[in-house]
Amino acid sequence: MVAPHKPLTPEVLTQPADYGVLKLLEGTWVNHNPDNNKTGWGLHTTCVPSPGSNPETIPGKFHFLCEDYTEELTFTLVPGGIRNRGGANEQFCGAVKYEQSIQNLAGEALHEENGMFLWLDNLYSHPATEESIMRDIGFPEMSAGDGAEGPVFIPPYSICRSGTIPHGSTVNLLGSNTDPILGKPRFPKGLAAWDFDHLAISRSMGGAGNEPINLDEPAPPWVDDKSLPDTDPSGNKTYTQRILANELYPYSVRPDLRLRDALKNQEVKDHILIDLASNHPGGPQGGVLNIPFVQRNTPVADVRCRIWLETVIENGEEIHQLQYEQTMFFEFQFGTDGGTTRWPHIQINTLRKKV
Repeated sequence: MVAPHKPLTPEVLTQPADYGVLKLLEGTWVNHNPDNNKTGWGLHTTCVPSPGSNPETIPGKFHFLCEDYTEELTFTLVPGGIRNRGGANEQFCGAVKYEQSIQNLAGEALHEENGMFLWLDNLYSHPATEESIMRDIGFPEMSAGDGAEGPVFIPPYSICRSGTIPHGSTVNLLGSNTDPILGKPRFPKGLAAWDFDHLAISRSMGGAGNEPINLDEPAPPWVDDKSLPDTDPSGNKTYTQRILANELYPYSVRPDLRLRDALKNQEVKDHILIDLASNHPGGPQGGVLNIPFVQRNTPVADVRCRIWLETVIENGEEIHQLQYEQTMFFEFQFGTDGGTTRWPHIQINTLRKKV
């Protein structure tokens, strides 16, 4: 039997909010790149429908975008716990507002977003009392003490992120965090880095047509073969060539390798991973809502976001660093086999708290 939560008392209502690991987010985070290293900037990859195409008749025609960017990401603690009343169970969320502003290196606006992170692990038992029964006309069905032994709500996730994106999508992501892990986050190298869960090329796009590709080596020769559109116009190499031929390769193919490379010469004491997603294999789900135009043409189907909160040792001092990888899957047009195509839109960045 699951033990009941701690009882809700009048003192609880005056306690400060519990933000859990989200307390570490408080403040403003920006790019720290004094040496203008390519690994010091954020990066996005985006596939969008090609001009003149439409969802019904043109299979899989897309335009590929990949840019470096700078960012300011601010987290503000909301005072006091946010009370969710559920009868026998009550939840007090620790809410953290966020505002995100992204520009390319020319200073042009790329993305704005705001929303909240919620810490969900603070729950209490709230059994019926003689007073509550009289006030809420609970008799004759209820007795004092009802709810004291359950049912007990066990939160399946400890963190929620609700975000509003001005393209017309609203996301709700659920997940949890790890305890501190010694050392750097682990990222793959060589052929092991060819993992569709992190590539700008999805399985439903047909892959690259010649994989796996070692992203720590120069791109294969066919990537520079300008005759492919004539000799193999419907081939997967032709289809994905522009992604591998991008000047930001290999990050144009697997953006989170830039996070790996940014850590290469850093001494990282430890890190915490926050892993959030809109869709889960089972149980309670998050979700995505799109405005009608977006839902009709380029609907966001699901989102995953990983955030690493790192302690970096630099000149004998501990520095707080935040890295993230976010993947949104658009679904638009269809492949030559008639199946729905999923197009990864990936964002990554390495940030430090603004001084």
